Amino acid sequence: MDAFEILAEQFRPMVLAYLKTLTWDEHLAEDLTQETFIAAQKSLSQLRDGASFGTWLRSIARHKALDSRRASARHPLIADDRVVQGMEEVYAVLDAPSPQAQDWVDRVGILRDCVSRLNGSMREAVLLVYERGKSLNEGALALGISFAALAQRLHRARALLQECITLRLKESRLS
Repeated sequence: MDAFEILAEQFRPMVLAYLKTLTWDEHLAEDLTQETFIAAQKSLSQLRDGASFGTWLRSIARHKALDSRRASARHPLIADDRVVQGMEEVYAVLDAPSPQAQDWVDRVGILRDCVSRLNGSMREAVLLVYERGKSLNEGALALGISFAALAQRLHRARALLQECITLRLKESRLS
């Protein structure tokens, strides 16, 4: 097994979880995960020294998801750059230190638990935008709040999620 295969095995659960979040389609996420690793292997020389492998893979995965969406209008996708950036911030916290394959299953569980601990209005905003795929405009309308209020609520929720995830990861390393 070469170094890339080892990294691919480690990061596959994270890429799959990320693509499931973006696409809301398990089968499509599986296909795109495979395409992501094929593309990553072909473009490995483009990975900059010191760059996060997880961040680089998510970038490739995001582009694969966007390409898929363009090819088929029937697959919804989170396309709002601000929402995707927020996802990237939370997934970046889950990246370090490099998780083992099984750890990603646990880390997604930690993320879900941390979301469940948010207060009602923050949890509702997170689930509406990140789980149900509403745009910020659609989410604001559904919640009966302004676009700015939803953006601020999501920003605060992401900060709380990052704190919760960081704390839970530290706890799991100590046990």
